[in-house]
Amino acid sequence: MKQKRNTNVNQDDLNQIFKNLDVLEKLFIKESKIFLTIGSEENGKGSVHQMDLFVSAVVNRGISLSSGFKTLALNNNYICAIPLIRLQIDNCLRFYASTLVTDYNDFFMQYLSGKHIRNIKDAYGNKMTDNYLAKKLDKDVFPGILNMYQNTSGHVHFSNEHTFMHNKIEKQNDEEMTMRTVIGKYDFFKIDQKVDFAFNMFKATEFLLELVKSWKYQKHKIETGIKNNTQQRL
Repeated sequence: MKQKRNTNVNQDDLNQIFKNLDVLEKLFIKESKIFLTIGSEENGKGSVHQMDLFVSAVVNRGISLSSGFKTLALNNNYICAIPLIRLQIDNCLRFYASTLVTDYNDFFMQYLSGKHIRNIKDAYGNKMTDNYLAKKLDKDVFPGILNMYQNTSGHVHFSNEHTFMHNKIEKQNDEEMTMRTVIGKYDFFKIDQKVDFAFNMFKATEFLLELVKSWKYQKHKIETGIKNNTQQRL
């Protein structure tokens, strides 16, 4: 997020990103309908796997976070909106963790029992801490997500990001310094910053959608295996 800013952006660019977030929401719904109906060839109802419940929960949270960001941003409440980017990245990390284990059903049951994912090991014996997942996801799948993860973390907990947000040095010389402090519900950010934050939310949500798409292929593979085994027994 701390990249060279594009000063040529305007409100139209921001509005376009909001529209793109709406498009992603529709794609999440479309994708969910696909993986939930896999296995419906026999009964028309679809086969429900344990991971369907996990993926559905991630999708629902992802849509809510994207919608929440847009609502807060349109109200110029970016202090509340920005941490939602980090939470969306959290969705990506949690979903990605489920793809790294030997048995995703066992992973789901541990998760369901309340065990922290950071204490669950992947297929290589590594504890899946947020830092480990962010680095691996950045290296193997989505270059750039580690930088987003690190930069948005400062907006979740109270930090210097918040202190510098509303305190500005107006005049400074060798003898004195004058500062301006703003308290209350104010719009602290310039349009290029808003576009930057909104774009990062879009990318985090887009990353999540790509991860969700991978589940239908895995589920279809499993369903095909089950069908073949059943036919062999017959």
